[in-house]
Amino acid sequence: MISRLLPLLLLGVCLPLLAEQRLPEDYWQDLLLETRDAGLERQLAEEARLQLRQEARDTQAQALSEARKTLADAEARREQLEAQQLQLEEELQEMQERLQRRSASLGEVFSVYEDEKSSLYGLLSDALITQQKPRLLEAFRPDQDQGVPSIQALEELWQGLQQTWLASAQVVRFPANWVDAEGRPQKGSVVRLGDIQLLNEQGLLRFESGQPAVLWSRQPREAQQQAEAFVSGNQDEVTLDPARGQTLRLYSHQPDLLERIQQGGYVGYLIIFLGGVGLLVALVQSLRLLAENQRVKRQLQQLDEPQASNSLGRVLAGLRRETVSASTHPEALEARMDELLLREAAGLERGLSWVKLLAAMAPLLGLLGTVTGMIATFQAITLFGTGDPAMMASGISQALMTTVLGLVTAVPLLLAHLLLQGRSRHLARTLEAETSAWLANRLGSQTLQRS
Repeated sequence: MISRLLPLLLLGVCLPLLAEQRLPEDYWQDLLLETRDAGLERQLAEEARLQLRQEARDTQAQALSEARKTLADAEARREQLEAQQLQLEEELQEMQERLQRRSASLGEVFSVYEDEKSSLYGLLSDALITQQKPRLLEAFRPDQDQGVPSIQALEELWQGLQQTWLASAQVVRFPANWVDAEGRPQKGSVVRLGDIQLLNEQGLLRFESGQPAVLWSRQPREAQQQAEAFVSGNQDEVTLDPARGQTLRLYSHQPDLLERIQQGGYVGYLIIFLGGVGLLVALVQSLRLLAENQRVKRQLQQLDEPQASNSLGRVLAGLRRETVSASTHPEALEARMDELLLREAAGLERGLSWVKLLAAMAPLLGLLGTVTGMIATFQAITLFGTGDPAMMASGISQALMTTVLGLVTAVPLLLAHLLLQGRSRHLARTLEAETSAWLANRLGSQTLQRS
């Protein structure tokens, strides 16, 4: 209605303004037609808009109806599933109660099975039979899935326990891989003595779980020979390590004489060198005294014919020259005898002072090695701490071994010095006694000749 009145109002407003102007004759007719067409277009657009709104409203109503229907179906389905779930839960609970009643006696069996399986795996981890049957250890590895064991699993566990028990009392020869003392892999015949020891023609073998057997790098020579003879079938006796390798491990880690000497370092070498020099001097002096003793014994049988090759003969020859003159006073002869005896005694004790000196130096050098070894130990503690004892072992070994070497060197040298000193003093007393007797006899005969 408003759209129809709007052209008229515009016409009434514009008519006075246009009256003053001169317009064409058909102007008002064209204006009326344009106004009528515009109103018609607006009417058609409004009707189209209303029609679209009605169609959208109908579509939304239909979608809403379908959604409500779908929701009702879903609600019904949910109620049906909930009823089924409740029914299944009741059935599951009933079945669990039935299973619990039926497996009440089997629960202990399954528990014992798991315990025995774990125990058997631990036993096989350190058993020698795994070298012969490597798959036996893998077969009884504890499973992550703790399910109900089958009859076959129970039978395999029983068979595994039986094989392990029987293997502890068997002597079996089987082919296997092993490693020699130089670390090279080998393959050959290996003999298993129960669950105690492995051996082959090279000697005794060291067992390591999950690894090939390794030949001991150091083992008793007698045990190695017995193992070779036993594997070859030439002997029925063999050396066993009842500690299953622990004794051989300690034996292999025990250093030999050369390694102990090397632990002493340069101070240890110096002590051994000085000890060798001292023993060499003592040996030479001992041979000299032994030869001199034999020559003196031969000279005792021929006192009237003194020889310059022995000490007694030289003393007697010197005294004979003095007693040729009858005017020589007896006190002068005694003084001359003492002089000759002291001169020969010095020759008999030659080298003993060196032996005594070296015997006194050896413990002092051992103390020096102890001090240097402790200094090295404290330096290692300063650099690396006390977490690794192996870093301190070198200094401690040097400190201990130098002390041992010093004492071991000093004791034989002191004993040699004591023995040589006693032998030289015995010879000196023999010379003094025989010379005094000879001189007394000579002076007595001269006195008789004068009278």
